[in-house]
Amino acid sequence: MSHEALKTKKYWFGEEDLLEPIERDYIDSLPEKIRLGLGLHMEARVSIGKAAEIAGVPLRDFDEHRAKAKIPIRGPSD
Repeated sequence: MSHEALKTKKYWFGEEDLLEPIERDYIDSLPEKIRLGLGLHMEARVSIGKAAEIAGVPLRDFDEHRAKAKIPIRGPSD
């Protein structure tokens, strides 16, 4: 996950929208499938449920990874 992606608005949120910086070291430590799910979700290409399915983990576990990575929650209007 590139810091540059935030600057180029690749994700559905911008750097100015974050209360805390994303925990990139934590994300980098995760298995590839979970990183893929997080990345697709951050790009707004899939819902959190679909991202969990891609990651191969239950939604609750995926959401815990999202929270630990400090990735904001995407609401219905985002």
